[in-house]
Amino acid sequence: MNKLIKTLAVVGVACSFPLAASATPEEDLAQFQQYFKDKFPTVPLEAYNDGVNALPQYAERRANWEILMEFPPYEEEIEKGEKLWNTPFANGETYANCFKNGGKGLAVAYPYYDKKAGKMRTIEADLNECRTMNGEKPIKNLKHGDMARLVIVFRRLSNGLPMAIKLDSPEAVAVYEKGKQFYWARRGQLNMSCATCHVQHAGNKIRGDVLSAELGHGTGFPVYRTKWAQGGKPLGTIHRRFGGCNKQVRAKPLKPQSKAYVALELYENYMSTDVPLKVPSQRQ
Repeated sequence: MNKLIKTLAVVGVACSFPLAASATPEEDLAQFQQYFKDKFPTVPLEAYNDGVNALPQYAERRANWEILMEFPPYEEEIEKGEKLWNTPFANGETYANCFKNGGKGLAVAYPYYDKKAGKMRTIEADLNECRTMNGEKPIKNLKHGDMARLVIVFRRLSNGLPMAIKLDSPEAVAVYEKGKQFYWARRGQLNMSCATCHVQHAGNKIRGDVLSAELGHGTGFPVYRTKWAQGGKPLGTIHRRFGGCNKQVRAKPLKPQSKAYVALELYENYMSTDVPLKVPSQRQ
């Protein structure tokens, strides 16, 4: 993958459509999704939750992926997550008791700005808040392991529902704009942005890899990656992936749950409005 990134840096990063800094989020969304409709006209909106597997350029590998999904490699991780989710804390409470309707249907709105608390809410932060409110220590590793397993269980409670991020306050829009800026800004020694791979070069095959489309990108996380499995830590939250991408363009990765990564997550999830959640997923 590092060779792929270097190659992209050489072939150029010209933007495929003009990005208007003054556009409203609604205008951004319409233009963004129309771009992918035009680029991949045979791919329906709801199919983008399959990531790169949905793209026509990946068709030759899709059959193998479908066979793999008959017995997904992440099933054991789901079982571990469900055990964690259902095991009562020392005080007898459970994670489900911390969320309205036990968490059902809530994941599609994350992250969001909590007007009452005056801060952004993420699933990872709310799970840790649930723990501390019930006398438990917060989970420190926010990239993989138990936190990733818990996020899978929480998001699975909304599987099949369309992403529905709400930007219903000036504060939420301000965070969105920061995420938008981060997404399109070039960084690192290779001078590349998130859009370089997942907008301009989405679907391109270079050195045997196919780059996924940004549309629907966050709808499958946490994911089980073959690359991560080889290192013994197969699961990863979306912020783990953000950090990995930063490293690949030779930029310093930020800490998971940093303000910049939360803003980026908000932007990405808003761009995937109406794409159904499908968690977990398997990726290369």
